[in-house]
Amino acid sequence: MHPIAQQLMNAQLQFVLKELSGDALSGHLQNEANAYCDLLERISVRQLFSEEVIAGWIGRNILGYEPTEALRQQAVMLVEMGLNNPNHQQMPMRQLINRQIYDFMVERLVSRPALRSEVIHSVLGSPIYHRMLSDLLFHAIQDYLLTENPLSRNVPGMSSLLKAGKGMMGKIGNLEQTMAATLKKYLQANVKSTAAFSESLVSKALNEDQLRAFADQLWPHLEAFELGQASRHLEIEGLSYMAMVFWNQIRQTDFMRQQVAYLIKGWYAHAGDQKAMDVLLSLGITRKQIVREVVAVGTPLVNAWVESGYFERRIAEHLESFFNSPETTALLSGSPE
Repeated sequence: MHPIAQQLMNAQLQFVLKELSGDALSGHLQNEANAYCDLLERISVRQLFSEEVIAGWIGRNILGYEPTEALRQQAVMLVEMGLNNPNHQQMPMRQLINRQIYDFMVERLVSRPALRSEVIHSVLGSPIYHRMLSDLLFHAIQDYLLTENPLSRNVPGMSSLLKAGKGMMGKIGNLEQTMAATLKKYLQANVKSTAAFSESLVSKALNEDQLRAFADQLWPHLEAFELGQASRHLEIEGLSYMAMVFWNQIRQTDFMRQQVAYLIKGWYAHAGDQKAMDVLLSLGITRKQIVREVVAVGTPLVNAWVESGYFERRIAEHLESFFNSPETTALLSGSPE
């Protein structure tokens, strides 16, 4: 290396290290953060990074990422530690959800009658509910007919007839089975009208006034409910495993890839041509916050790099490459090519 090049390299290395240490570091980071914010005020989101860049990043680092078993176990460990924190076991739920938030959530649910009707219809109109209702009616009718009831007590001789009937039915097993099957078949064929009637009853019972009244009655119990009581019913191990299996399945589907591409395209149509800093401001991120966090995070990080000798080695390597280049040597020798 040319002797002057060696001196220049050492001088520049010391200058850079001085800029990145002590009180000068904070000012240096502030200047760089502000300079970058100036750039964000001049260029659009699309100029900063294209749709293809974002889609590629998501594809490689989100859709292409397969969570490891070690990651799942660490997540389970941290969640369980948080839920089992002894300082929070007796914390009442009102410290997490106050009455104002609770009332807001209730009002959002109450003010959506169309959704409520759709949920009720989906549940009470399902084949599962129809089968359950027909079985319930069958057992109720069977119990009423074959046991003493107001009818049997008020009609002379009915009680004796029922007792004899039960004895007869016990002896003629096939007849009892045939009658039961016939009754069940009849109920299943005609249960839709009963289900529709029950649906109308539930819809009337779950009107807005009734839901608000129920929410008011529930709140005193909910606000006093301790966090430890709620968390002990969560099975984190099983839930985390199911979530990992589900993610590994859905991330590889055409649905997910097409959905990501569609959302990126839609967002760029909305914000792609806006200035990058304007988009950040619309999200509540200001220049002041950016500069503050660059200084807060950058100061300890750069200090660690400088104190460990990492920065000095990396800067020296780049400077040495520059000062050893034929172009720099020619300039220092006074004979530029």
